[in-house]
Amino acid sequence: MRHAVWYAAMAVISATAWAGATRPMGATALAEETQNMAIKRSDVVFMYPGSVELFREYGATVVAWGGRPWGSNEKAIEQWRQRIADARALGVRYRGSVDFRVAFAGMIDFDPNFMDSVCRTLDGQPITVPWLWDHKHKGNPAYWFCTNSPSYREYLKSQAKLALSADMDGLQIDDYAGTAGTHSQGGCFCRWCMAAFREYLRQNASPEALEKLGIPLLNGFDYGEFLRARGVTTEQFRKESGAYPPKLPLAQEFVTFEFSAATAWVAEFRAYAEKLAGHPLAVSVNSPVSGPNSVLVAPVISYFVGEVRHEAASRAVASGPIWSYKLADALGRPLAATASGEDWAFIKENHVPGLVRTWIAQAYAFGHQLMAPARQWCYTKEKGTHWYDSAPGDYDYLYRFVREHAELFDGYDGVASVGLLYSNTAFRHWHGQAEKASAQLALRNVPFRLVPAGDDWMTNRLRAEDLKGLKALVVTEPTDLDPQQAAVLEGAKAITVVWPDEKRLLELARPEVAVEGASNITVTPRAKAGDPTAPFVCHLLNRNYVPESDSMQVQRDFTLRLARALFGADISRATLYAPGKAPAELKVSRSPEGVTITIPELDLWAVLRLERS
Repeated sequence: MRHAVWYAAMAVISATAWAGATRPMGATALAEETQNMAIKRSDVVFMYPGSVELFREYGATVVAWGGRPWGSNEKAIEQWRQRIADARALGVRYRGSVDFRVAFAGMIDFDPNFMDSVCRTLDGQPITVPWLWDHKHKGNPAYWFCTNSPSYREYLKSQAKLALSADMDGLQIDDYAGTAGTHSQGGCFCRWCMAAFREYLRQNASPEALEKLGIPLLNGFDYGEFLRARGVTTEQFRKESGAYPPKLPLAQEFVTFEFSAATAWVAEFRAYAEKLAGHPLAVSVNSPVSGPNSVLVAPVISYFVGEVRHEAASRAVASGPIWSYKLADALGRPLAATASGEDWAFIKENHVPGLVRTWIAQAYAFGHQLMAPARQWCYTKEKGTHWYDSAPGDYDYLYRFVREHAELFDGYDGVASVGLLYSNTAFRHWHGQAEKASAQLALRNVPFRLVPAGDDWMTNRLRAEDLKGLKALVVTEPTDLDPQQAAVLEGAKAITVVWPDEKRLLELARPEVAVEGASNITVTPRAKAGDPTAPFVCHLLNRNYVPESDSMQVQRDFTLRLARALFGADISRATLYAPGKAPAELKVSRSPEGVTITIPELDLWAVLRLERS
């Protein structure tokens, strides 16, 4: 097996993509990238194909996960092309999709020797996809195929050929991590992974370190045999492969290899697809954008299309997705989100569309999207795969609201004078306290942005210039930074707040947003950076969800105070926009410190437009 392409792809990623893509992008750079990838903040994104009537009801602008022809025959391809033509006639940008994990049936038909490409546990057993336990093809279970297998890669390329049998501007990759995800199942120790890992060690491990482990030579080295000889079992590997500090020799290197290989393969696959298409493609992947494993791929894609957990069973407005939206911002990659299969199963079982409406409002308020939930995949361990279909009127009016007021969304970025450190290494070490701090800051109406600090998985480095404009930098311990980045953090000691020291945060960064007369209101200030003449925008989210009635407890006649530091000018006019209501002009009380505005009514969500004089 030749690995030249793999290492060439990794070299390109290391030398170019990581350096720029993982830095927070300025408004101009993000606007240019957004235009290139053809997804905007006001887009109404459909996860799956829909009817012409449905697209019209929602004001659809993008199909992100559009599939591919059901076959390679002329009829199937013609139907596929017609589907895309129908969408384009409505102004909808249509993206096809390929499946790195769940399209197991196609691989069984593609390669008679398909078992040679199945992922294997440490003891050599074939691995199946857990959530496809109720699927079979020709008597075979849903095997988890290895993305390091040459034959399986050829099959995945055949998917791209089918999808691109019609001209389109983008491609979605589902389960892009491929083989890397098998660690939770005790894999992968197939012959392809063992050969590729051997080459990885040859390129990256020091001979001295290997010799200490009793590996004087790599010729013929098999990591599976190495572990089995030491009595390691599949179950032990499953539990301990990601442990920190490391409990198994070379486990960290092996995990790094698998995820690096997955990213390199996505880069190679994208290049192949763009060559087929004859032009650049907007390429997205299914990712929750929650931590190192799910963001490693960011530099080689255009945006995320992610299944993000919304904890529907809590029957409360989810705060967890805020982390994903903030991390996507820090990576300069928009996120068109959906909820998890378990979330949608709960919505279907309990008939609570009002809870979903809070997800939609929150996503747009934080600058991203919840994809139109017309039809959604559901999953439970008991029922397996099933589907949720919404009713007309459940959600469509919210998306039409966004389209009708696109000027309040497009080009707007979050305003923040507080930073929150995201240490990629800390998260790899299971120190994820920053995620909890993110929700706490957001729910306290402290405008903030994530400041990423990288490692060997994310090559950006914390720099003093990354802290420019911040009054405070919130840090959760331990930070696990390397000495160079730790020195930068030490140099910022004057603005550092070790969370949860709220007293120091208030000393460094006086509150810029305050709500009086109502509780559980989240305010997200947004502005067009570099354009002082553009209106200032504040999204107002009502978090007072009433589970018993699946509705919001309407908040009335409360006061919103905004510090002048947010918008830096006098406010001459305030207009409140809310779904299903006529715009309302509100009275503005001005002072040297800022403005005070009384909000007469807030049901689910509203957008406050402030004209700067």
